[in-house]
Amino acid sequence: MTKTYYDDFTKLPLTKMAQAMSDITYGYQETQVPKEHYKKALSTGYEELVSANVSVKLVETIYNMLNGLQKESPRLFYQALVLLDMGIKPSTMSAQQYQALALVSDDFEQNKKAHMLNAQTYETFNDVLLNGTTYHFNN
Repeated sequence: MTKTYYDDFTKLPLTKMAQAMSDITYGYQETQVPKEHYKKALSTGYEELVSANVSVKLVETIYNMLNGLQKESPRLFYQALVLLDMGIKPSTMSAQQYQALALVSDDFEQNKKAHMLNAQTYETFNDVLLNGTTYHFNN
């Protein structure tokens, strides 16, 4: 079998590996990423990587649960979100709170809004997707 660049790359010390990654990245449309960036990323502790992975899995679990609830009963799902957002427990709701909840739920169903969160949340999310966090936080 032919020896590859990867075979030698995996044997490099951290600093040279980071420089090699920087050089490879530069080869793609002259994209400049300092070797310090790769050195820091390669020095990340295993615990941090596992923690991030567990966090993603937990979000996925919650997402799947919420998605199922939303499909099962969109109105009740929306009502639960409103109560969570308002800090009201269903077991302690007053008649006035129930009336207000029913009214906002009716309004939501009649208007058939595409999104449940406020418009600023979507604008920020899409802004970061398009431009990155550096651009977003500097403007």
